[in-house]
Amino acid sequence: MKKLIVLFSVIFLTFVIYKVNANNLIDYMSIGDSLDLGINSYGNNTYSYHDYLKNYLDNNNLLHKTSFYYSKNNYKIEELLNDIKNNKEIIYNDKAYNIKKELREADLITISIGMDELINKIESNITSSDIDTLINNMDSLVSTIKKISSSNIILIGYYNPYLDNLKVSKIFSYINDRYKELASKYKINYIDILNLNSNKECLPNYKDYHLNSKGYLKIASKIIEKLDY
Repeated sequence: MKKLIVLFSVIFLTFVIYKVNANNLIDYMSIGDSLDLGINSYGNNTYSYHDYLKNYLDNNNLLHKTSFYYSKNNYKIEELLNDIKNNKEIIYNDKAYNIKKELREADLITISIGMDELINKIESNITSSDIDTLINNMDSLVSTIKKISSSNIILIGYYNPYLDNLKVSKIFSYINDRYKELASKYKINYIDILNLNSNKECLPNYKDYHLNSKGYLKIASKIIEKLDY
């Protein structure tokens, strides 16, 4: 009987220690489009900013778990918004993940979405209405996430791959300025990467707008600067 009591006590103590440690660690959720996936300028998967960030948290004994299930190529802002409203479920390794639950449980959320659809609009003659729609959808997205999550939310802006196009450069500057205002409005962190490609070292393929690993590392470094742990 005493052995059973001792065994139960050890199991219970182990569980308590695990829960205490887990509560002091970070559940990290990353949401986004192809940039969140780490697709490079040649269409291959490389290290994304969230991979670098995950490693940073893990190496500093800060990471509990990660959630990268709600990222995909050409993921549109409005599509993500609808997935949250409908509490979309993803099956990964035979386990179900609901997006609202993931958002509620996350301590840190990074959002990088809209770059794919913005580039597609630019290449098909973007209008002022397209720009307004993008910004309004982002406002709705952040507002919706804030109602679900009280975590540290980080919104990542857009870099400009068209440095030699003055008209398009103004569009990128305008959208990023609006995103900064949006981040201030909802009291979340904002990562300004507008001039990430200022020396053209992060985009080796001039025919494609995706970053190389150096570019993704720069984004991760900017995020880490915002963290207070």
